[in-house]
Amino acid sequence: MTMPNFRRRPLPQIFISFQGNDDLRKGFVSHVVKALKEARVNVFVDSDDQWERRGPHHHDQLFVRRIHNSKLALVIFSDKYAESQQCLNELTKIHERVTDGKLMVIPIFYKVNIEEVNNLEGRFGKCFDETMRRQGRQNHQLTHHIVGCLRSIARQPGFTSGYYSNDSDLVEAIIRGIKKNIPYISAKQTIGEEVLAELLSASIVAALCFYFVPMYVFLDSGFFISPRWYLAVLLLFVVRHSLRLMQN
Repeated sequence: MTMPNFRRRPLPQIFISFQGNDDLRKGFVSHVVKALKEARVNVFVDSDDQWERRGPHHHDQLFVRRIHNSKLALVIFSDKYAESQQCLNELTKIHERVTDGKLMVIPIFYKVNIEEVNNLEGRFGKCFDETMRRQGRQNHQLTHHIVGCLRSIARQPGFTSGYYSNDSDLVEAIIRGIKKNIPYISAKQTIGEEVLAELLSASIVAALCFYFVPMYVFLDSGFFISPRWYLAVLLLFVVRHSLRLMQN
């Protein structure tokens, strides 16, 4: 019999920041998301329909909340990344959380190299200049802050697509890197699921014993038909689970 799912939707554990053109979204990013979900890692990816449905103000509130709830951020630098003001906003928030020690970040340089991001060169640099010009921020203090965030995140250990023969190899390397850097993510999920399963099992066992065992096995059933028996079974399961955690 399939048990109903009473669990609340888990908070996002990995936030992906990328410039959402269709080629990148439906190609490389979709492969990364699929691999993360297969690895049982929860992931948040922005979508164009959320922007259209919520508007920029609510969208900003959403991504701030998602970044705050995440354990790790993947920043996918593409040649058009800096074309999006939204991406730059995400970047500064990610950098803030990383600086505070509350978030890990892995930069991914997809069809760009580190020098282009660090030095604002090539198509990446051109897109950045155009975005700042649209916002009227040339030689503005905020522009210098964004540049500092870009360079700080770009210096973190990450992955460059040019070092891999195809996207599949790159995705596999990213997943390995995530598991290596934050192995507690999947372990934390597994522990939570185990606790829920054990509590559910304890409840079922206690209920069956409460109603059926005294009737067929014991003559003196005073203890077994009292709520104390139910609580005793639950306590035994809690003790058992605690001992298992200590052994691990």
